[in-house]
Amino acid sequence: MKTDLEHYGLLLMKIVLLFVVMALFYFGITFVVPLVFTVSGNLLVYFLPFILAMVIAILIDPLVDWLQEARKMKRGAAVAITLVSALALIIAAILLISSRLIIELSDLYARLPSYTHNLINYGLGFSEKIRLYISNNPLPLEAQDALRNNLQAVISNLAALLTGVTNFLFNLLTGLPAFVTIIIIMGIATFFISRDKRAIFGLIYRLLPRKFVKPTSVVIGEISSALVGFFRAQLILISITGLITVVGLYILGMEYAVTMGIVVGIFDILPILGPGTILVPWALLQFALGSVNFGIALLILYAIAAGIRQLLEPKILSKNIGLHPLATLMSLYLGLQFFGVAGIILGPFLVIVGKAILKSRSLNN
Repeated sequence: MKTDLEHYGLLLMKIVLLFVVMALFYFGITFVVPLVFTVSGNLLVYFLPFILAMVIAILIDPLVDWLQEARKMKRGAAVAITLVSALALIIAAILLISSRLIIELSDLYARLPSYTHNLINYGLGFSEKIRLYISNNPLPLEAQDALRNNLQAVISNLAALLTGVTNFLFNLLTGLPAFVTIIIIMGIATFFISRDKRAIFGLIYRLLPRKFVKPTSVVIGEISSALVGFFRAQLILISITGLITVVGLYILGMEYAVTMGIVVGIFDILPILGPGTILVPWALLQFALGSVNFGIALLILYAIAAGIRQLLEPKILSKNIGLHPLATLMSLYLGLQFFGVAGIILGPFLVIVGKAILKSRSLNN
């Protein structure tokens, strides 16, 4: 009897434990994981100037070392000269682009009611043609109502999209003071991080056991330089796409070539979709409005921009993150297959981490 009680008691404990584990798992997925993502996102926003400062400090480090060694400068002076020069170039580029954006967006904003009115009129005319066609070739009432409602929804969404994009760009311009504040904080933080690099890393390494110092140094060095290289490569690719778009739109006689080129360049950040997020719907809209030649030209421009990006991406990535072009191409493809869109970033990152760990282990042995 006692044995049976022990058996059932043990079984009951296992069932209770299973329910507890399941409850904890559900609690973790439902509450903890979203909370972690929320807190991480907020921390990322709050510490963004300092994260950017670390990235910039790594980027300017070779030039700072060269000025310190070749020109016999003190490290603080070398950092200051490099940083002031870099910030001057960034601010000059921002002012140049912003001035052009203000001119184009002001003109676009003035013409926006006219564009919206023309778009709505075209939509109404198109729906009238469909109504006449349906009158001559009657469809079921349910189909007629659904078609009419969908047309009205499409027209409203297109007008709202046009207004939303313009307002978004204006909000970016009005947010320039906050952006300048972030740049100032980032610049000051970059100066101290770069100037006191040895002291900062010395403090980190003193907290580690002696046998882990060298492997950790190798892993941190490999991953940080590769990550910075990855973002540098993406910036180069985005700039190339934006420049191709601006030049192409100028050739096509587009009034807002700079604005649209910047928008297309920003959307080039999106994996797979890239510039097609803007150029393909824009081309389809031109087809619907009757501008077939301009629509075809936009599709050709998209094909050129996407083709050049796909051609250059493995080579630029491999050069900046220190992987062979074949390894880069394989990591991009396998990352996409296993992890979806996020794998385009995750694939190369995992290869970089693996390479860094193997290198640190070989040095440790």
